Amino acid sequence: MSSRFTLLAFFMFLLLSACNAQKPDGTPTVGGDRDKHGCIGSAGYQWSELRSECIRLFEAGIRLDPQAKDLNQTTSAFIVFKSMDEDAKVELFLPGEKAVLLPKVGKGDAGTWKSKKYVLKQWRGMYSLENSSKKLLYQGAAVK
Repeated sequence: MSSRFTLLAFFMFLLLSACNAQKPDGTPTVGGDRDKHGCIGSAGYQWSELRSECIRLFEAGIRLDPQAKDLNQTTSAFIVFKSMDEDAKVELFLPGEKAVLLPKVGKGDAGTWKSKKYVLKQWRGMYSLENSSKKLLYQGAAVK
């Protein structure tokens, strides 16, 4: 009976060791990199302050492609709304920067969100992001 228990304990130890967040060479395993919110970055998840959940930008967001020549032309920005019906704020995810919440400007305005650094405008399904100097940075369409 005790040899069965020892064998079972050994297999449990091996199973738990396999779930460790690092490989034997010290590199992290996929899925072993949860952030303080529990989002798994290696699986494409990051925290959305607006939605209060882990999201994948390419699934939950609207892609904005770079327009300015001085931007990396292979890296997109993303915008995320709380829901399709709730657009009082938009969360802006820019490459290499912390996400920014932009409040909507005016209740009657169909689509302008603004912070000190950025202005996001929406016209007929097209979103344009400008800096405070009115330089067009990113642009993209909402895909249905």
